[in-house]
Amino acid sequence: MIKYVDMSHDDDLKSVCRYHNTYSCRIMCLFDSYGLNFDGVQFWVQYNDELPVSAISKYNTDITVMLTEKSDIAELSEFLKVVGFSSVLSDKVIFDDQPYSTGVVMALSQNTANSAESEISGDLRMTDHPNLKEVYRLLSDCRDSDFIVPSYEDFMLDTSHKLRHGTAKCTAVFLKEKCIAYAMTVAQSDTCAVIGAVAVQKEYRRRGIGSICAKALCGQLKDREIFIMRDKSRNEEFYRSLGFENIGEFVIIRN
Repeated sequence: MIKYVDMSHDDDLKSVCRYHNTYSCRIMCLFDSYGLNFDGVQFWVQYNDELPVSAISKYNTDITVMLTEKSDIAELSEFLKVVGFSSVLSDKVIFDDQPYSTGVVMALSQNTANSAESEISGDLRMTDHPNLKEVYRLLSDCRDSDFIVPSYEDFMLDTSHKLRHGTAKCTAVFLKEKCIAYAMTVAQSDTCAVIGAVAVQKEYRRRGIGSICAKALCGQLKDREIFIMRDKSRNEEFYRSLGFENIGEFVIIRN
């Protein structure tokens, strides 16, 4: 049985999301950021023998599923088809009749990062409160088939909302008024954080700026477990140099 989460079921949602991983972090970040009464944000809990066994969040048309060993995959598959989606993220294949792709989840083995601001010199400056319009220009310049960027309106709404509510952190490096590097948590809870892709302008890559930016962000997250989700064929060496290790795979379906 799958039930819509209201105030009478929010403890069950939190119970399923007590595990420290990327999926529980994303779901609880949405819950902490938007609550239960925000248009476009919804939550459900799946029950097995009256016990909560799965959690589902939906932000606009993007769905995240927190699975456990007792999750009923068949029921989830049918339910999500009825709800509708543009993407579904989980750690297992939920649909056996739709194409999917997989990526790698990495975790920071030991967070020893300190403020990296002292490593910035010359005309470069680092900030935790960047001009988001300039940030979006950088992200758009870095867009490719594997680095998907949301629309400008979605990015500005979600990012500014999370920064205001303390459910996201970011670090950016600017050259004068131009943003040349950026790192941000795309999800953040009291115990965990998921770092989105670290973006660097092409002409400034391989200079260590991306590493400095990522280290500075990790330095803000010392009380949390930190994860990243990457393409299988990209950036492993970069994240390993920061102290991340491969711990598993994620599964994503995109319509």
